[in-house]
Amino acid sequence: MTIGPIADFAGFVLRRSGGRGMMALVLLLLGSLSEGVSILLLIPLLQFAGGAGGGVPMAGLPLVGHLFDPATRLSLVPLLGCFLAFVTAQAVLTRFKAVHVARMMQLCVDAIRLRLFRAIGAARWTRVAATRAADLQQALTGDVERVRAAVYNLLLLLQALVMVAIYAVLAAAISPVMTLFAIGVGSVVLLALYPVRRRATRFGETLGASLADQQHMISEFLAGMKVAKAFNAEAGYAARLEAMLRDVREEMIRFARATANGTLLFQLVGAVAAVGFIHVSVAVLHLPLARIAVLLFLFVRIGPRFNMIQDSLQQLLSHLPAWQDSRRLIARFEADREKAEVAGLAAIPPLRQEIRFDQVGMDYGAGLPVLRDVSFAIPAGRITAIAGPSGSGKTTLADMVMGLVEPSAGRVLLDGRPLAHCGLRAWRDRVAYVPQDGFLLNDSIAANLAVAAPGADPAQMWAALEASGAAGFVARMPAGLDTVVADRGIRLSGGERQRIALARALLRRPDLLILDEATSALDEDNETLIIRSLERLRGTMAILIIAHRARITAIADQVVRIEQGRVHICGSADLDGVVPFPPQRAGRAPAASVTRPASHGE
Repeated sequence: MTIGPIADFAGFVLRRSGGRGMMALVLLLLGSLSEGVSILLLIPLLQFAGGAGGGVPMAGLPLVGHLFDPATRLSLVPLLGCFLAFVTAQAVLTRFKAVHVARMMQLCVDAIRLRLFRAIGAARWTRVAATRAADLQQALTGDVERVRAAVYNLLLLLQALVMVAIYAVLAAAISPVMTLFAIGVGSVVLLALYPVRRRATRFGETLGASLADQQHMISEFLAGMKVAKAFNAEAGYAARLEAMLRDVREEMIRFARATANGTLLFQLVGAVAAVGFIHVSVAVLHLPLARIAVLLFLFVRIGPRFNMIQDSLQQLLSHLPAWQDSRRLIARFEADREKAEVAGLAAIPPLRQEIRFDQVGMDYGAGLPVLRDVSFAIPAGRITAIAGPSGSGKTTLADMVMGLVEPSAGRVLLDGRPLAHCGLRAWRDRVAYVPQDGFLLNDSIAANLAVAAPGADPAQMWAALEASGAAGFVARMPAGLDTVVADRGIRLSGGERQRIALARALLRRPDLLILDEATSALDEDNETLIIRSLERLRGTMAILIIAHRARITAIADQVVRIEQGRVHICGSADLDGVVPFPPQRAGRAPAASVTRPASHGE
């Protein structure tokens, strides 16, 4: 065990929780002390049970007895009232402690989860794309929840250490020799159990890696369940999961066995030490019986605290790797943040002329460049199609024009201004993207549309649906815009999902609309509907279509074909003299006024 990681984690907890961390520790200490006092309060009651008919002296009460005259005696009813009042106060303290500690732990968990979430969102797309989605999901859920357990065990560890110190001071006031004896026995056992704590660290690391693999396999299975069922591969996935669970189970059993052995050792050594403690006190030191009783009480309180130190350390060390993994992941993403927006760059004028690729190259470090010396323009207000075989770099060009990746060579220009010198987030506010799968949230159609334009009103949504050819089928649904499309939009057909995705993109009133293989999975009829929608949009915005099919590339004003990393303009319309329709800002109503269908209930 190294002190460094635990100290770093303690610093993190104190920084994130502020004064709440110290207050939580104080409450835990008060709770432990109150348990001891409640036991001591039983002594006067036992005196009554032994026949103290005249009452018990007030001087016999713990903690406050010295405040009373030795002659003052307390009868049974007031004594029971004192006992009841103390137990009530203890219960209130326990409740307050539970709520406060829970709030403090949640603050720490929320802090690291939010920081990780923001770091992922602010990172460059290439960094995010290079990380398994299942690993990110595991880090944001399972690993962060293990941090909660680490915080709780850190508090228990600190509580046990402080309580050992308090009891040791009290015992030293009675017999320093016996105090050193008790502390020495506990310390020796803690040192002897170092291998158990080392196994706890290994168990935590193994558990984290295994949980990440399980998350990846389960996500893979759920995402491809249709394919798995088509090939009768469910049993194979179940066998893989069973093997993973078996490995974790066996490691957990080994860890539990080591922990149980540690507890057994503490109990055996504690029993032997208690016998030796009494023998030395009576036969060697000849201490009075009263002192022996008090020392024995303190010894009984100290012994379990050493056991708590060991248990807390084991649990803390088993969960600490999750915090360390989360911290490393945060550092990795924060070190690869997107370029910060510079003051004055956010104000990007509307696209008037073109987006130009100027001798652009891209090399992902795999040896052969994906793109080499690519130069062509996407005219404003016109439709440009990019075609080429799979892996030729078509999607890379789309990522570049969105500012998600930077070219290894050359520049992307917006009306002559380098995109790298513009505010990328401000530029993305002017870009709309329709991917191949048309991903939809498990929510209403209105909520899915609002992802692109949170401030859009129903009239703007219906106009966008009309422009995408989706208004008709949405109007026929009983709930209209409030229709819930279910997970990934499975209540809709593939064509309907894509038209909703297109409407979502059009709701932004973009300068540039990108369709990345958006019709590749559609039948001919649905593809025709999308094509008609795009033709109606000609002149209102620049449209970039990435596609294989000739039917959709045929509507393009120019077709750019990529082969072996180079581009060829293999088809174009006469663009001379064309004045592009000036695009409007995001959030404004579409240029073509669309009347909401009467069947919507109005």
